[in-house]
Amino acid sequence: MQSNLMPTVVKRSENGPFMKEPDFERALSKRTAELVKQYGLKFNPQTPVPSDDDMADRLYMAGVDLFVDLGAYNQTTERRILFSRSEVEELVGKARHRLVLGVGKDAVIMQHREVEGYTPAVVLSGPTGTPCSEKYHPLILMSCAQEPLVDMLGAGSVSTYMGNQIIPGTPLEILGARRDAVRKAGRPGMHISDVAVPLTCQGKMAAVDPEYGLRTSDAFLVSQMVEMKTSYDQLSRAAYLQGIGMHVVDLMTPLIGGLGGGAEGTAVVTIACHILGTILYDASYHMMSHTHMRWVNNTDRMGLWMQSTVGQALSRNTPIPALNDIYCVSGAGAEELLWEVAAGAVAGTPSGMNMQGAGCTGGFKTDHTTGLEARFIAEVSHACLGMTRQNANELVLELLSHYEKTFNEPNRGMPFPEVYDENTVEPKEMWLEKYYKVREAVIKMGLDLDGGWRKVRHG
Repeated sequence: MQSNLMPTVVKRSENGPFMKEPDFERALSKRTAELVKQYGLKFNPQTPVPSDDDMADRLYMAGVDLFVDLGAYNQTTERRILFSRSEVEELVGKARHRLVLGVGKDAVIMQHREVEGYTPAVVLSGPTGTPCSEKYHPLILMSCAQEPLVDMLGAGSVSTYMGNQIIPGTPLEILGARRDAVRKAGRPGMHISDVAVPLTCQGKMAAVDPEYGLRTSDAFLVSQMVEMKTSYDQLSRAAYLQGIGMHVVDLMTPLIGGLGGGAEGTAVVTIACHILGTILYDASYHMMSHTHMRWVNNTDRMGLWMQSTVGQALSRNTPIPALNDIYCVSGAGAEELLWEVAAGAVAGTPSGMNMQGAGCTGGFKTDHTTGLEARFIAEVSHACLGMTRQNANELVLELLSHYEKTFNEPNRGMPFPEVYDENTVEPKEMWLEKYYKVREAVIKMGLDLDGGWRKVRHG
């Protein structure tokens, strides 16, 4: 097929089968349930990190079937964008498997990762899905960017500009997107993944500025609406980014307990979402931000199982680089947060995922996030290289015992100024003590948290 697919996507958006959105949702839910049964997919709460290669392959086949059968839904035209199975196989097979992200000495390589392999996971961090105040947003970014084991920065979002509420579509959205704090976060060549302040297409475009915003070596998120939906607004973002040679990040937010049903069906939908992002957006990499509808996290058993099985299915059947957004119910300053991010890193790394996180407090509390938990994600992930899935499963079960009982009454922790010194942008003693306490406990579980990152950094 042609290298620039956007004209084809638009044509099929205009001429594809017409369908009302509720009808598409019902059809997707029904077909997903059929595919779960057809391919014999089964979630086992005692196996959050499965070791079943055949099930991973069946999951991928189910996801392909779902995308071929339903296509992507364009909310603007109310039509389905359809691709044949042969087109899907060709386009996914040609997807990029290795990316250079950032510039100069701060550049990193993100690539497709193998199951139980030794290719290090790239670590993206920032206030992931956690709202920030205008005052503390720059300091939170700095706390992440200054961590040597954090490879890329997610800029996150604030809701105000000079104290004024940012309203989508107004000049304040454009001004807020061009704030200088992102550039001053440190490590000047570091790859930055999105500025989430602007919500509209024009606001995103305004944030592309080598002096005060993002550079072409950086990336913007292009979103999918739940589930498997796009729009001309999102497609226009992808077209603009492709035109200037900037990275597209495919953001998906599958809901466990939503249209896909339980963990199995949501995993099928998530595979289809990765295919959508590969074909419609020509994404450089994919950001899987699946969440449980009840607790708004993905560190529960269903969420960990989904991360692991989807990661394995993509690793075994596609060349694409994928990363998981570790989304937690706990917040900065809480030991539970460290246990949660450790479980996410252990489940994802041997399953072929790159790392992102941490999203804190389910997004409910402002400024309850820091760079220290990002450091811990990196340390744990690097220590898991070469680990078998069986060993990872045993370890995840032990990690779960330290936090899953708190889901109904989570420890939301404390805001940034209570756990970090505002002048030095370093963790306060109480937060460091909890970090070292959990770190020592994880080392006793068998993870070499010191040797792991040294091997990655020094070969």
